[in-house]
Amino acid sequence: MLVKREDSGEWAVVKVLVVDVWPDGGELLHCLMYRSTSERPTPDVVAGLEVLAYHAPLRATAFRGAWEVLGTCAVAPADLVGFHEYLKRVDFRRYLAETGQNLETVVARANSHFAAGGALNDQQRHREAIEEYTRAADLFPLFYEAIDNRGFSYMNIGDYRSALDDFEHSLQIHPDGEAAYFSSGECLLRLGKLDEAEAIFEAGAVDSTQYRELHQKFLGLVRDLRGDGLPSTG
Repeated sequence: MLVKREDSGEWAVVKVLVVDVWPDGGELLHCLMYRSTSERPTPDVVAGLEVLAYHAPLRATAFRGAWEVLGTCAVAPADLVGFHEYLKRVDFRRYLAETGQNLETVVARANSHFAAGGALNDQQRHREAIEEYTRAADLFPLFYEAIDNRGFSYMNIGDYRSALDDFEHSLQIHPDGEAAYFSSGECLLRLGKLDEAEAIFEAGAVDSTQYRELHQKFLGLVRDLRGDGLPSTG
C-alpha cells in the first residue's frame, strides 16, 4: 500500500495488486485506487476506504517522489475484479489463467448465448437478442461475430448509433470483416454522415469481394442524395 500527501492536503491511497516486469527491466504496477482521505490512513483502515478505480495500470516511475510505503496486506479476490476485466480485454489467455478458467468451456458458453441470440432474432425479438449477444461478447471479447450480430439487431430496432459502435469495435478485432465494414457505411448513411458513408462505399466498390455490388449500389444512393440537395454532415 502506497500513500502520498497531495497539494490539497488530502492523502492519496493506492494498493498494488500485481507487478509486471518488462524485458527492459521496467515495471508496470496494476493498482487499486482509493478515494483520497483527509487524514493519513493507517494500514488497518485501508480496506474500508471507498474505491475510486478498481484498476489502474501505472509505471513504477509514477510513484517516485513523495509516495511512501504505508504497509503490506493480502490481495483479496474482490480486489482483482478490475484487473481481471482489464486482462479479459487485452490478454484473454492470461485472463483465463489468472481466473482458473478453461478456454473450451468459456467458448462453449459464449456460443450458447450466440445461438440463443440468433433464435431470438429469427423471432423478431431483437432487444432480447441484443442481451444474448452481449452475454456472448462479454464472455469472449474476441467474438466479433456476436458483436456483428448485435449490431444487426440494433439496426433492426433503428438504433444506428449503437450499431455503428458495434461494427467499428468488430473491425478493431477483425479488420477484414466485410459485413461489418459495409454495415458501418450503411449506419453512417442512415445517420446522415454522407461524407463518411461515401468514403466507405467508394473503397468497398473497389476492394470488397463479398459485397462489391452492394457497395456500388449504396455509393450511387449516397450520390443521388447529395444530388437532391441533402446536406452532408460528414
